[in-house]
Amino acid sequence: MKLTGTWKYKLDPEDGETPESVEKASGWKETVLPKNWYLDGLDYTGTVWYFRRFEYQPEEELETLLRFHGVDYFASVWLNGAKVGDHEGYFQSFEFNVTDFVTEGENDLLVRVNSPEEAPGEVWPAKKKLVKGIFNHHDARPGSWDPDRGQEKNTGGIWNEVEIEEKPEQYISGIRVAPRLIEGGEAVIRVKVKVKNQGHQSRADLDIELSPDNFTGEKVRDNFSAELETGENTLEETLRISDPGLWWTWDHGDQNLYECLVGLRTEEAEDECRERFGVRELALTGEDANSTWTLNGRRFFPRGSNIIPTQWLSEYGEDMIEEDVELMLEANLNTIRVHAHVNREEFYRACDEAGILVWQDFALQWSYEESDEFYKNAVAQLRDMIEQLYNHPSIGVWCCHNEPSVNENTLDDVLYDAAREEDPLRVVEHHSDFRDHPYPGWYLDDYGKFEALPGAPFVNEFGAQALPDADHVRGMFADPDDAWPPDWEAYSFHDFQYDQTFNVARIDTGDSLEAFVENSQQYQYDLLKFAIEKYRKNRYDPMVGVLQFMFVDCWPSITWSVVDYRREPKKGYEALKLGMQPVLPTFEIMRKRLQPGEMSFAIFGDLKVVNDLHEEFQNSRITIYLEDESAREHIAENKTVDIPADGVVTVMETEAGLLEDKWVLPREIEPGTYYLRVKIEHDGEIIGKNVERFEIVPKEGNQFKIDMG
Repeated sequence: MKLTGTWKYKLDPEDGETPESVEKASGWKETVLPKNWYLDGLDYTGTVWYFRRFEYQPEEELETLLRFHGVDYFASVWLNGAKVGDHEGYFQSFEFNVTDFVTEGENDLLVRVNSPEEAPGEVWPAKKKLVKGIFNHHDARPGSWDPDRGQEKNTGGIWNEVEIEEKPEQYISGIRVAPRLIEGGEAVIRVKVKVKNQGHQSRADLDIELSPDNFTGEKVRDNFSAELETGENTLEETLRISDPGLWWTWDHGDQNLYECLVGLRTEEAEDECRERFGVRELALTGEDANSTWTLNGRRFFPRGSNIIPTQWLSEYGEDMIEEDVELMLEANLNTIRVHAHVNREEFYRACDEAGILVWQDFALQWSYEESDEFYKNAVAQLRDMIEQLYNHPSIGVWCCHNEPSVNENTLDDVLYDAAREEDPLRVVEHHSDFRDHPYPGWYLDDYGKFEALPGAPFVNEFGAQALPDADHVRGMFADPDDAWPPDWEAYSFHDFQYDQTFNVARIDTGDSLEAFVENSQQYQYDLLKFAIEKYRKNRYDPMVGVLQFMFVDCWPSITWSVVDYRREPKKGYEALKLGMQPVLPTFEIMRKRLQPGEMSFAIFGDLKVVNDLHEEFQNSRITIYLEDESAREHIAENKTVDIPADGVVTVMETEAGLLEDKWVLPREIEPGTYYLRVKIEHDGEIIGKNVERFEIVPKEGNQFKIDMG
């Protein structure tokens, strides 16, 4: 029975109400849950009380469970005047057995939710205590990291479903499915079944069935018996699939998924539980992400981005998730990093189905309190994350902390050990740090420094900010006139970084907001295209993976995203889409402004093709052509090339400075904008393409020339 719908709520700014006083108080208003309270128009931090009256007819001989699927952040719950429990955290599902409190007929449910501000300067930002990651401290959230405004637009509330469920005295409370591939192609599947026994010690029979969920394949069954002690029980059985359907990322194979059905029978009760899982094995050759990755025994190169899809999880419904996944697939991403937060269940389910590998961060961002109390809390919530998301085959990596600062060699050691204990089969990354987050062209001068592959071998953040389109920028501000001429304080609250934009990237504002947007987006495009292609061309020598920062805005803002909050792509999205193609043709570009003459440089130094797929493309036709803005060709050439599986091949090399070289500019070519394009065709299908933009300027001055005679 879902308790979605109309509830009453009341603010408690002084945090002084009690269950007795608040029920008698005036000032209650109505809302529809689930919802983060900010989306109800409450730009508020602190305590809110929620009340719901519901009709209920309890079944005899059954236990009544009250389950919450997401409350941010502290929750205390009363049913019919009796307190049934407390919970801390924002992402976890949690439940209370309310059998002794629920009544036939009308029931009154009261929930106190507290999402506090952490004391600026004293606790926030350097000694935080709330395990909320980017939701209360980040440079892409409202207010960015501003010490006065960086905690505004609070995420508190009952943001996910609330429901009543009835269960027998002995019931299955969870299933954990741990698949492992073994020699010979078989899969051994360990199924751990958690059983709660609210009654006396009893004998139980369990039936397990593993069956293909979205494909045709082998079905296996097993059954066993076990003694159930009163309280929590963990039972385990091992099954074997002789010819498993494997789960792959979309670019390497099918997304085969299984269903695990467990049935429980005792003298008093029957229950069943279903979980979906996939058979796949992600492994590293070394100790951490800076190693060659393999997926199901094949070498695998993660190409991806980071995502914080929204600041308020209640709005992240299935339509929005579907749109984001489609955008990720269109951008050729096979990996996504869920950046410093835990998202909702539906997102991971969508990644399972789409074949997108997930690097899952725990919800820690920057610095936290060093205390035994916080260690205990963080470890418990880390275990909750792993338990809750364990069966998703898309999740390949647990990462304990993003840019930990003071906690790197203390708290993070403890979290790392706990994660490895909780899940010995997955990759556990101790933390993600500035060493893996190079920012030439944004925090450091000159994105040309990506030539040196900073952050190698696995880069999991890099990029530059770009404004969304002008209408969206105007719509961000309470006063649209703040958009142009720019009110830099208003821009800053929406995450815009003035210093980096003008003193590092040196972006010109132009004479209008539209011009500023164009210049900003073009800079992001150029930086991303240059960096991604440099990293991709050096796959496995030394690069082993690359994740851009950031994919989409989590609120109306100006950030490193390539897709804005409305899900409108910026120019940088096209750079991501090109650079992350599984089969990527890429030029070595000497310069972007060219002058024709008697002794010109070649337009490009070489043309390489990077192939991440484990498929050889023999007799591929490669077409290279230079065209002007009217699509008129000036130089063109065709090549036939065998592209090796999982490798890199040099297709062409040109020699700079030789007039006879076909790819030196014609002497009489007109000035203007030109495009160097390449496409790869195999069996009548385009499998890769790319483009470089050039400006050809008039012939003026004396040209550089060497007398070779």
